[in-house]
Amino acid sequence: MSQPRETAVPKDGAVGRTEFTFDSADGKSAVHAALWVPTTMERAVGGAADVPGCFRPRGVVQLIHGMAEHIDRYDDFARFLAGEGYLVAGHDHIGHGDTAPTAAHRGRMHPTDGAGALVDDVQTLRVLVTRQVAPDVPYFMFGHSMGSLVLRNYLPRFGEGLAGAVVCGTANQPEAVAAAGNVLARAIAKVRGADYKSKLLHSLADGAYSRAVKDARTPFDWLSRDADVVDAFIADERAGFMFSAGAYATLTALAARANSPAAYRATPHDLPLLFVAGDADPVGDCGRGVAKAAESMERAGAEDVTLRLFPGMRHEILNEIGKEEVCAFVLEWIEERS
Repeated sequence: MSQPRETAVPKDGAVGRTEFTFDSADGKSAVHAALWVPTTMERAVGGAADVPGCFRPRGVVQLIHGMAEHIDRYDDFARFLAGEGYLVAGHDHIGHGDTAPTAAHRGRMHPTDGAGALVDDVQTLRVLVTRQVAPDVPYFMFGHSMGSLVLRNYLPRFGEGLAGAVVCGTANQPEAVAAAGNVLARAIAKVRGADYKSKLLHSLADGAYSRAVKDARTPFDWLSRDADVVDAFIADERAGFMFSAGAYATLTALAARANSPAAYRATPHDLPLLFVAGDADPVGDCGRGVAKAAESMERAGAEDVTLRLFPGMRHEILNEIGKEEVCAFVLEWIEERS
């Protein structure tokens, strides 16, 4: 593949998309991944370096999706960023989307090895994109919800060299609380099997969020005030599935490690961090937990921490009423560090 020449990036909104797979760190899954590419760059990476108009992207933004959803739900945001000249990458986690071999496999993860595999798969995609598509440009990570916990586990191990990380809609349970949840999930997985769907575990997670919205129209109103978004989520066969005991063990392990003093200390201090959430998001304790996570990063030595809570917004700020403000703010933050 020839190296494209760097030139000005046209903001014409034209975006191409390509899909591929790579081997998961779990040793058995073929991870479904996608790239959103400005069409001018798409021509560049497939042609000669001296073709007029060829350019490198302004940077790369790698998206890490949340629990019980898939990367296609970020298509609008990815096209927005790609339209501004950024190459966007993302994948379906193990047990999610098209990485799951069948619908029945969605929501399944190994109770002890799942957390490590999720983090390692993020790194695999970063290496592939950096080496094969977009070397030598600023590289950003964006993790939402469970993806933000994956990201907060990723940064202490692989954060060196990133231009910035966006932590979106994160949870911030005390380490001891998350660890207790992990003990419970692993115990249920041991007794009933890792693939067992526990109503108790569900009631402590998604079920609790559902109860946080007064006079809710559906069990998923906590995601967004936009009824169309909620209805689309409910109708999406690749979203809203129940996690297994093994997957809850994975989720709680991520949550415990993310909020550990060791993770805060080991995150590169010179890495710019943006914490964003809605101030009506029950996952982040209506902004209070998000603010505590940002403050913990600062106390641990982080030099560039930004916190932005969007008034009235619930969990999915990229799918909320007023999402244009969110997208513009995130883009501006990235541009300032590109």
